[in-house]
This record gives sequence, C-alpha cells and structure tokens, in this order.
Amino acid sequence: MHRSAKKSLTAIALCCGMALSAVTVPAAPARAGDAEDIVGILAGLAALYAIGRAIEDRNDRQTHRPQVTRNPPPQNLRVAPAACFREFQANNGRVVRGYGARCMQNRVARPGILPPECIRNVQTNRGGRFVYGGRCLAQNGWRREAGFRP
Repeated sequence: MHRSAKKSLTAIALCCGMALSAVTVPAAPARAGDAEDIVGILAGLAALYAIGRAIEDRNDRQTHRPQVTRNPPPQNLRVAPAACFREFQANNGRVVRGYGARCMQNRVARPGILPPECIRNVQTNRGGRFVYGGRCLAQNGWRREAGFRP
C-alpha cells in the first residue's frame, strides 16, 4: 500500500472510532461531575491522536530506510585452487596427479558442490590418499585456477 493510502486509512479508522463513541453515549443533562468526564474524553482523544501520529511516523521511517545492497555471489564457484594440486608416487611406481580432497574441501567457495564421483582413493608409498581427478572435475564444470602450473 502507498504511504498516503495508509495515512488515509488510519484517519478513517480514528474518525469512525470517535463517531461511534459519541453515538453510544446517551445525552444527559449537565451534572457537577461532567468536568471530570470532559477531561477524560479529551485525554482519550489526545491518546488516540498520539497513537495515530506514532503509526504514521513508524510508516514514514520504514519507507525511508536506506536499501542495503548485497554483493552478488562469486561467479567462479567451480575453480580448483592450484595450491591443492598434488603428485603422488603410487605403489606400482607410476605417478598419480590430482587435487587433494581435504585441501579442496577447505579451500573452494562451496565444498558441497564438489562432485562425489570424482574422488578416488589412491594407495601411495605413504599410505592411502583421497584425491579428486582433474579430468573428472573438468567434465563436471570445474576449471583450473588462473596461473596454474603443475
């Protein structure tokens, strides 16, 4: 709703409330205690006015709040860091290349999007190692970090 529409609805509600309160009170001749009643009615009207002003001020404050711009998410979410690239000597003598699994999970922007089908267990002369295969990562949309040199 627009600000002016909210103000007019608030004004209408206040007017209806005052009109209904005046209609429901029967007219009676003036008494000695009427001064207290008049003071009470005026206090009630002042309270209604104050409530209406507070609502209007709150609505104004909400509409003039500065908009917070959030940084867009990084576009390069699927970049394999060069620091994670490893070469291992396998038990059979051949060299195995890949990206260390622990390093990848600690350094990529969103570790949850690492493809689970690319992880392999490689037996090296230093024990079992988990690595992500470079070709498998490339087939799943990952690319090497800029300035990569094996």
